[in-house]
Amino acid sequence: MNASIMGFTRCACFLLLGLIAGCTSGKSAGRVEDAVPKLRVVETERGPKLDGSLGDPVWSFANTTGAFVETRKGGVAPFQASAKVLWDQHYLYVGVDAHDALLRASQVERDDHLWEQDCVELMIDPDGDGKNYFEIQVSPRGVVFDTRYEARRVPQPFGHTDWDSKARVGVSPRGNLDDHEADAGYSVEMAIPWQAFSLDGKPFTPPAIGDEWRANLYVIDLIEDRQRAAAWSPLGVGDFHVPRRFGILAFEGTKPTREGAQTLESQEGPY
Repeated sequence: MNASIMGFTRCACFLLLGLIAGCTSGKSAGRVEDAVPKLRVVETERGPKLDGSLGDPVWSFANTTGAFVETRKGGVAPFQASAKVLWDQHYLYVGVDAHDALLRASQVERDDHLWEQDCVELMIDPDGDGKNYFEIQVSPRGVVFDTRYEARRVPQPFGHTDWDSKARVGVSPRGNLDDHEADAGYSVEMAIPWQAFSLDGKPFTPPAIGDEWRANLYVIDLIEDRQRAAAWSPLGVGDFHVPRRFGILAFEGTKPTREGAQTLESQEGPY
């Protein structure tokens, strides 16, 4: 084989190896980017009692997100948290349970900056286009912050804070707020009326069976002079406002009671 042919063959081999390496590294780097979790959201015949305890038997029919993960890369979160979601013709129901060794929630006014201390946070994008998404936060004290964004973090600094979700909430702290004694955590329930997602004031219908919405859930924990967080869907960056990384809520019909060991009225709660 003459030198020119050998040189051409060597270059072709290097090019092929480079393409293979590029494809492999692309897949590896895109793991967080490619996959988002999906939660099957079961329709319920009645809503849970909003006392924050998550002990209502209705919640036993809901699917769980499983353990929340580290917000950027999706590894093990710094503390335990998980959520369940249900729906009916009137409300979207969200229940979140979080372990928290020291509860911090001194804000008492609606739309206070709850993210500066401990809180549960829901972001939801009904049509999944990354525009006109909504944010609702609830503190262990039961204070609510809610806002709407036209696009990612638009408008600055905190979106349309005049938006009122009219969410009904219940909280159950496992410990005393804002003291120095050890706590165990808290749970939050939200009942968000479908009308909250109307952009023009016109009647807003609930999703149909088979519809999919985009959403993410977070828990923020203040420890000493810094914060840490856990998320349902990892974001890949240090920002919660990444609509393309929101998970998927897949709406399903009513789960038959015969699938459970007991009836709705007698079944034990999941927590």
